[in-house]
Amino acid sequence: MSKDGDAFAQWLDEAGIPQSKRTAHQLAVLKAAFAFLQQAGSDYASRRLVAHFLLNCQLNVKLAQVARLVGMTRPTTSRHNKLSSREVVREIQHQLAGRPYGKLLPRYAGPVAHFLVTHADASRADVLDFIENTWNIRVSRTALHNFLKKYGLDRESLQQATGNEPPHPATDEQTLLEVLQEPPISGLPVPQVPEDFFLATRNTPVPSCCSHKL
Repeated sequence: MSKDGDAFAQWLDEAGIPQSKRTAHQLAVLKAAFAFLQQAGSDYASRRLVAHFLLNCQLNVKLAQVARLVGMTRPTTSRHNKLSSREVVREIQHQLAGRPYGKLLPRYAGPVAHFLVTHADASRADVLDFIENTWNIRVSRTALHNFLKKYGLDRESLQQATGNEPPHPATDEQTLLEVLQEPPISGLPVPQVPEDFFLATRNTPVPSCCSHKL
């Protein structure tokens, strides 16, 4: 028992929790977390569960202290702090299965845009299901919102881009190509192509010094 008590005190010291600020309530919860890690081990899933619990049980422990308690970096623990319990379980499953978790790559923007165009009434849940079925990952709604906003695929950006810009006037070349592609009506002359459509012809009467010799 004395060895367990010394190990628990050392665990708190390494996390940077001062003895003067260790309340009885904190010690009770932290002892339970320490016993859980001792029993379950220091695997990824156990540490993630303990970190999520300590960050959301109103223990009045700083995020950096929780990161040191479970052996994770502060940026990683900060990102985990924004997830729900359901999302934490999914990330653990993805990590154990060797799959990426919650990371939307830039190359996903094209397929997601095509899905939104072909499914105009799709909800956020539908987009999340499409991402999971296509790339076998599951992301949070916040990550999806930031991804869509980054590439201008959110509803606000799409609404601003729809119907606000006047149609571009057709150029002379486009009009000419449309005329040439249409079959001529029987009995009517073929429309004449304007002279400026073709490239200018060479106006040198004799081969110049730059011409290739025959």
